[in-house]
Amino acid sequence: MNELKSTSFFKRHQGRILLVVSVITRATVLSLLCLFAIWTEYLNLKVAYNHPRLVELSSGKMMRLFYEYSDRFFSMFGDPIEVMQTNGGMTWSIRIMGVPFTDPIAALSLVVKNHELPLGFMLGLIIPLGIALVFGRLFCSYICPASLVFFTISRLRRLLKRFFYLPEFNINRGFAWGMLTGGLLIALLYGHGVWTLLLPYFAIGQTIFHGIAFGALSASLGTVVIFAMIDLLLGHQFTCRYICPTGRLLGVIGRKSLVSVNRNASQCLDQCQMCNQICPLQAMPKQDHLMDCSLCGECLTICPTNCLTIGLKRK
Repeated sequence: MNELKSTSFFKRHQGRILLVVSVITRATVLSLLCLFAIWTEYLNLKVAYNHPRLVELSSGKMMRLFYEYSDRFFSMFGDPIEVMQTNGGMTWSIRIMGVPFTDPIAALSLVVKNHELPLGFMLGLIIPLGIALVFGRLFCSYICPASLVFFTISRLRRLLKRFFYLPEFNINRGFAWGMLTGGLLIALLYGHGVWTLLLPYFAIGQTIFHGIAFGALSASLGTVVIFAMIDLLLGHQFTCRYICPTGRLLGVIGRKSLVSVNRNASQCLDQCQMCNQICPLQAMPKQDHLMDCSLCGECLTICPTNCLTIGLKRK
């Protein structure tokens, strides 16, 4: 009986639970990027001095404490230098406990620019592409650090719309393919640095790394601000819907994902369009058109009949 009650509770509140989880996971990714930037300094001190007293003489007592705590933490997993070398990076290419993760855009850019894809980058594609094939655009709602910024801005935008007029612009979704094509062309001619200007999550990662590791502002901070203003002024999560090429690519890869939003048509109200209107990526649960669905759960929170659930796709 208790099990039935807990199952019923989860079904009723599945959307809210998923929203909370998505905020926590994206905040964790942001924290991880910050930690990797901080631990870069630890690795430099470890290689240069390898002794707390020498670190203190070189960089002060606070840095010594940071060094000692980091040293104890990494020593739990083995040799600190080896552990650090198996963890690190940014969203472009990152390693966690030695497991590589490669941005699909990074892989495409390397192929276009260098006409080859190193084995490490190739192996790093396995998990991201596997996630897309099973869960669709899950990256956009549970991993992408930039989408947490846009998620927050969307809430601010809803609040401001009570007092001010803010338009909702719609453009052709093919614009993201133009961003991808243009970015690859510029990468071919001038290098991969162009992606810090075109990929919001990459710009955030670069900004964090420069700010923490080097104590300097990165030009990519301007990119973050521009995308934030676009989202605030032009439309609900405008960047994720129309601009980000990664989201568009993952949407196509995961168009036949195994997990999706399922609709009970017998309970769905004919005139209701609330799920379509609230979807941050303009998927259309009402019409069972879910290519861009990121499983964020927002449509579940607003459905008046609870006819939407997330699970294995029904045939």
